[in-house]
Amino acid sequence: MPIILLIIAGAAAVAAGFLAVSVSPSVLMAAAGCLLVSAFAFMSPKLSLVLLIFSMLLSPEIGFGGGFGSRSAVLRYDDILLVIIFFAWLARTAISKSKPFITATPVQTPMLIYTAIAIVSTALGVLRGDVRFQIAFFYVLKYVEYFLLYFMVVNILDSKEEMKRYLKYAFVVALLVTAYAYYFYASAGPFARATAPFETTIDKPGESEPASLGGYYLLVFGFIMAAMTEYSGSALFYGLAAMLAMLPAFLATFSRSSYIGFVFMSLTLLVTARRRRMVLGFFLCVGAASAFLIPGLLKKVENRVTMTYRGPEAVNVYKLGSAGQIRMEGSAAARVDSLHRVLFEKLPRHPLLGWGVTGIGLGDTQYALVLGEMGLAGFFVFLWMLYRIIRTAGSVYRAYEEPWIKALGLGLMASIAGLLFQAVGVNNFIIVRIMEPFWFLTAMVMALNNGLDKKTAASG
Repeated sequence: MPIILLIIAGAAAVAAGFLAVSVSPSVLMAAAGCLLVSAFAFMSPKLSLVLLIFSMLLSPEIGFGGGFGSRSAVLRYDDILLVIIFFAWLARTAISKSKPFITATPVQTPMLIYTAIAIVSTALGVLRGDVRFQIAFFYVLKYVEYFLLYFMVVNILDSKEEMKRYLKYAFVVALLVTAYAYYFYASAGPFARATAPFETTIDKPGESEPASLGGYYLLVFGFIMAAMTEYSGSALFYGLAAMLAMLPAFLATFSRSSYIGFVFMSLTLLVTARRRRMVLGFFLCVGAASAFLIPGLLKKVENRVTMTYRGPEAVNVYKLGSAGQIRMEGSAAARVDSLHRVLFEKLPRHPLLGWGVTGIGLGDTQYALVLGEMGLAGFFVFLWMLYRIIRTAGSVYRAYEEPWIKALGLGLMASIAGLLFQAVGVNNFIIVRIMEPFWFLTAMVMALNNGLDKKTAASG
């Protein structure tokens, strides 16, 4: 290992000397930053995961390229950070050979098949002329990036103490995000909606992505509320304090799909939790009362929900046969129209593999997006992948006794239920600020499941 490090250091010195006389100072600084991160990740992969945890929600975006059907490619600094850390970890793994490159997990097979379908369907779409390669390439790369994050975290994690420490860092990030959400909501004007950091600037509240913050909170709330069913004593009140602090910010997103997801996530917890269901129900009621902490918030939430089906903006009428008809405002109607377009116009033409990634433009809902882009094959593999995650999280929840592990397993199951219902109105399974934390938590559950397998084998 020392010889390898000397060789790498020598090569880096030569490269730095060449860049110093041939490129601009800004490019040189960027290259130096990448080199430092690479060295840091190579020497300490576990600490590099801490960088990823903070960058997931606290990283700016870099927009570039054109759009395709209202979709444009967006690059974030944590995308670059993830790629650098991944290749540094890959190099370390290849040199040390202390661990296998890929650790087998229950979700591995559907994940690889899903990726293959995305690549094949998109390639066919490019050949047909339905997909612009320049844009589709970066979206497919996003899918691959999420799975690279998953594989890397599963392989790096090897102790419960590390996982518990990472959850503490993630909680700090959630507090920082919440503080920013309040700041944005209070500073961006009367029509502002709470959003995550770096989604937009204060002077452009209309360009925010509140559903991204809503989906992120479904992950956070899933763990906190599950922890409230497993811990006792002061930990219960810490959980309640966290909910009181974060729930108003969640409500201030005014994301109706996120509200739906929260309701079904809470119901899932009440049904699946093995203890303290009444306590959880009581704390949910107390948490809901936190909406009164911000003047006028409850009225705005009520108006946001009711405008969906009544009021001057609900001008789109849908007949329900003998049940009558329903009116919807434009945003909700766009979701219905999107799903109708995919089911009756797009899917019949390419039912098996779909139109390819970005082939149908903006799908408006996750279900329309998956069906339209990857067809029935991709849709069923998508459900299979989530089923494997839920089943494994349930196994971890039942097998371990540590409260935080049980909270992680139960919370992930409940969060997936919430995300599946949020997906009715949001493309949440492709949103970076939701999917990176989701796959990180999933990797932790899978690593715990692998540890359970080892314990079973040892006892046998």
